[in-house]
Amino acid sequence: MSPLKTIILAIFSVAFTATAQAGDFLTDFDAGKKKAAAEKKCMLVKFTGSDWCPPCIKLDKEVFSKEAFKSGVEKDFVVVVLDYPRKKKLPAAQTKTNKEVAKKYNLRSYPTVMLMDSQGKVFKSISGYSGGGVEPYLKTLKSSLKARKFQ
Repeated sequence: MSPLKTIILAIFSVAFTATAQAGDFLTDFDAGKKKAAAEKKCMLVKFTGSDWCPPCIKLDKEVFSKEAFKSGVEKDFVVVVLDYPRKKKLPAAQTKTNKEVAKKYNLRSYPTVMLMDSQGKVFKSISGYSGGGVEPYLKTLKSSLKARKFQ
């Protein structure tokens, strides 16, 4: 392979990784904001430690990985998953951006799910996960969305 082809492939792979999806979810905060604005939706941003945080792993296993959750959330939200792993490596640019977003929103614990408008203004923050599965989680999201409309 020529050096030029190698460079082009590397550039595309970095660009794809930055906006790649975790399951069916975006992993780029700015891309999520743009998509939410274009689709006139709110954002659901999950801050997770996917390879070290037991409640994060449980939340993913019991809620975010389920098809019922994905189909139930997509009507109202653009979902962005920002990962802060300890063992696996993310691309340097993604790690830097994720850290900047965590700092901007004063992240204190994992998992934290923030519901935001398309400009990034938080209207609900949910810390931790103690179980329950998809249905109660979707119910919480929908009631938070309804409450926002009355603010």
